[in-house]
Amino acid sequence: MSLRGILARTMYHDKVTVQRYTDAEADDGSDDYEMTTVYEDVPCKLSQYGKDLLADKTQSTYNVTTDLRLCLSPAFVIEPNDVMQVTHQGQTFTLYAGRPFVYPTHQEISVRRQKEGA
Repeated sequence: MSLRGILARTMYHDKVTVQRYTDAEADDGSDDYEMTTVYEDVPCKLSQYGKDLLADKTQSTYNVTTDLRLCLSPAFVIEPNDVMQVTHQGQTFTLYAGRPFVYPTHQEISVRRQKEGA
């Protein structure tokens, strides 16, 4: 079995749906953007990698930022700022992609989760 096959069988227990903004035309004929689903339910692995949790306090809330890592097959083209809906052990995360680092067997993508807390 190839290393790609081993990764798919042993690591990729999470799923990701990838969306990105694409050019569109508004009703009035002007340029606009729309969110387009590029890939759906792609096997992947979401993990932490020792980054600190960042918190920024405003007058009424805390903004919490978590940096995570997403691994998946190099067959999928991921672009910076793609919006990624990841299902990980029953939890769903909305993440924003950084620049992928592609290996022959897999790719690693730094992803950021931003959440407004009370």
